[in-house]
Amino acid sequence: MADAFVLMDVSREGLATITLNNPDQHNAFNPDLVDDLNDRLEDLRANSDTVRGVIIRAEGKVFSGLADFDWLPHTAHYTDDEAEEDADAISEVLSRVRQLPQPVIAVVEGPAAGYGLGLIAACDIVLATPAARFVFSEVRHGFVPALSLPYVIEAIGITAARSYLLAAAPFDAAEAYRLGLVDVVAKDAVELEAKLAHFVDHVFAAAPGAVASTKSLMDDVTGLPIDDELVNEVVAAQGRNRSGAEAAEGIAAFIDKREPNWRN
Repeated sequence: MADAFVLMDVSREGLATITLNNPDQHNAFNPDLVDDLNDRLEDLRANSDTVRGVIIRAEGKVFSGLADFDWLPHTAHYTDDEAEEDADAISEVLSRVRQLPQPVIAVVEGPAAGYGLGLIAACDIVLATPAARFVFSEVRHGFVPALSLPYVIEAIGITAARSYLLAAAPFDAAEAYRLGLVDVVAKDAVELEAKLAHFVDHVFAAAPGAVASTKSLMDDVTGLPIDDELVNEVVAAQGRNRSGAEAAEGIAAFIDKREPNWRN
């Protein structure tokens, strides 16, 4: 059993790497891993002024399995309150990933199932290798993937969600790319690291406050009709941005033909 279910390293430049670290149980979600994840994610939110980007990856050959079989038997005897408490903690992980002000990049180098797929869907950018395999297998075992559903439907659309969540058919990285669950499929580990470095470079080239505001605004407007209320909301958001310090610095740097201060 791993000493720490989730590892986190933050580089001097401000890049945080979260690693799921329970390979003996295929990095499946259990209360200890979930608690560790929530703690690390809360740390990242609290340190958003120094951490510019977040990578989530996994130790071992599996990104995340359906269930931790050391823990699963205990859930058969859960009371309603215990089941709800467990679900609430997992839901917090997914919502915290989505609500982090920093861009979150998932690196998937092996099979993913269960809540790990919800975690992937909640990330902003997803990179994978051909070794990645995906399956929404919950219904095969009598489970409902309720906590992951909002993120999965947003990522792949309701039509594909109906097909893959109800039939529980596995699919590969190429199909995950076609569906929109994965953004880049690298041919091997070397190309994967190069693609990751490419995205990280661009994350660090962007103004952190503008990134955070854009992430938040995307969530606020997704699915809403483009009516007067929405137009007023985005106009107000644009006004707040243009009168802020980052926009002023960006304009000054452009005029002076220099790099803005967030790239130094």
